[in-house]
Amino acid sequence: MKPRVAVILRCKRFHFVYQLQALLGEYIDFTSYSLEEGIHSYINCDLALTPSNEVVGLVKQYLMPSTEIIVVRRTVSKNAWEKINKIPAGTKVLVVNTYWEMSVQTIAVLYELGLYQFEFIPYDHTVNNYEGIEYAITPNEVDLVPESIQYITDIGSRLVDVSTIFDMLNKLNLVNVETKHVLFQHMNEMIPLSPGFVTMFKQFYDTKENFEQLVNMITYGVITFDTTNQITMYNQKAFDFFAHKISIRLNQTLDALFYDIADSSIVRAERLTDEVFILYGHAYIVNKNVLLSKGETVGGILTLQKSAKENKDNFKIQRSSAAKGYTAKYNFSDILGNNSALKKTIELAQKAASTEHDILIEGESGVGKELFAQSIHNYSKRSQGPFVAFNCAALSGSLLESELFGYEEGAFTGANKNGRQGLFETANQGTIFLDEIAEISQKTQAKLLRVLQERELIRVGGTKIIPIDVRIITATNQDLYKRMNKKKFRMDLYFRLNVINIKVEPLRSRKDDIPFLVQSFLQENYIKSDIPQNIMQRLLSYNWPGNIRELKNCLYSMTSLSDSFSLQSLPAHILNYGEKERMQVQADVSAWGDLTEIKAILRILEDAYENQSYIGRKKIAEQLLQQGIFSTEQSVRTILKNMELKNLILMKQGRGGTRITDKGREFIRVEAH
Repeated sequence: MKPRVAVILRCKRFHFVYQLQALLGEYIDFTSYSLEEGIHSYINCDLALTPSNEVVGLVKQYLMPSTEIIVVRRTVSKNAWEKINKIPAGTKVLVVNTYWEMSVQTIAVLYELGLYQFEFIPYDHTVNNYEGIEYAITPNEVDLVPESIQYITDIGSRLVDVSTIFDMLNKLNLVNVETKHVLFQHMNEMIPLSPGFVTMFKQFYDTKENFEQLVNMITYGVITFDTTNQITMYNQKAFDFFAHKISIRLNQTLDALFYDIADSSIVRAERLTDEVFILYGHAYIVNKNVLLSKGETVGGILTLQKSAKENKDNFKIQRSSAAKGYTAKYNFSDILGNNSALKKTIELAQKAASTEHDILIEGESGVGKELFAQSIHNYSKRSQGPFVAFNCAALSGSLLESELFGYEEGAFTGANKNGRQGLFETANQGTIFLDEIAEISQKTQAKLLRVLQERELIRVGGTKIIPIDVRIITATNQDLYKRMNKKKFRMDLYFRLNVINIKVEPLRSRKDDIPFLVQSFLQENYIKSDIPQNIMQRLLSYNWPGNIRELKNCLYSMTSLSDSFSLQSLPAHILNYGEKERMQVQADVSAWGDLTEIKAILRILEDAYENQSYIGRKKIAEQLLQQGIFSTEQSVRTILKNMELKNLILMKQGRGGTRITDKGREFIRVEAH
């Protein structure tokens, strides 16, 4: 699927959009938006383009979190350059564009190109007299040129500068032989804003292309990366190696590349020399070393070579094979969100991982407790050992004990004649994760306590003491402290398990992460559809008792049953959530006065919110009058007080002004649909 780039402009004039489509439409899906027409969705794209820094500040509110924005630099064609230089030096030249601001931008480009021999005047449609000016330059806006102008030079549409196109391709990991050819062709048609960039680009990519051709002759996989572990280059063998599982790409991290197929030591080790790892069921010899430049580390290089003899007796291979099926595939980088409380929880978990202490993870169902447990294991010194996860609610009584501690021959009817080791033995030199620990019986709690205290166990039906070296991470969605006080959970076991306590907050406590989680889900499933603002508001207002698991299921449901996002595609319980409360608010609002006036006030407050400013009663009354709605300051004051009682707004003391709340924004969204 082609990456999606959103081009967001102030007004509906898409000249340079057509240029980009003609140049790169084969590789990129371009979608155009106009602030003038209004944007009613959260734009889901891989990259956003805007014509100016001023527009950047206006469009951020419509983009999904973490979306990168590039300000497009534009220049003129070689043909336009020749036309402009035919104008006599020292001449006053009127530069005519649709808006005064756009005329100023064009003048800035012309001066940046070195055309100092002219005095450029920006066109202003409110000015009627341009006496003394005979020449005008315009990019396809001849109809706007004043009749008094004698000589008109139409320079055609300004071209997107090659530096912008390269920046865009680089961020989308699309710099390759084909797109470089497109860049070189475009260079030949334009006057570059940065000639030095063009020279550097040609020299660097000629050199890099030779290097890549050399590396592609090597018969094993080669990957280079920078100091942040982001991939800077890979050869064809490396691409082929990962192709059937995950698509390797530039700027991807080594964590993301290896997370599902190998233990974390490949990523975390600074150097590896002929280390053997089982990857995709085969033994590979892995080497890793740092790359230096002028004595400083600038990154590293990693090689993958299939072992000629897969000797199953080799200790390293045996170690990897023993852990097969008992691995942790998630790392802290897989825990998504920017919420400050979540970041603190991750920091605590990372510190805990560096110790050998047992850990208790508390949190509601669906918050990602096992994700934390796996990340802790992979971040710890035990990362090369097995990670064994077990849900204690799945079994009870003797079956649970035999699963955890193993059993000897003849321990019970139906037992394996050779006996069997339990999960604690399987997790030896690694980590065992016991989920829903609150569900185990008092009898099993006593046996588990011995394992924690002595780090040894006795199999069911046996007498032999078996020492184990294992770290224990437990998790629960219940209040274990309350269960302990009610004598339902042993106090001594509780304090043994709870050496380090990690509480994972529910999703409703970090709703600011919802847009980020939605974006990650869409990217993971290659979905490029925009999300209407009313849908996002419903997602933000819902309480999510099932947490992130429920949010994912909701998104799966919506994207599976419909080609686009709509209110009807929302699960019914989410669609109707809070309906009674909303109806009550609507009834209350209608009782305050004219509904048109009330909604207009809320929209004024929302505009102020989006501009990151507060607004007072006087200005609200003035703006209402501009909309043809007469209202006194006293009337506005009464309405605002009622709104505050319903938590639709937040009123500040003195000159602090008034600000709309999330509930107020949700109200006008519902009213609009």
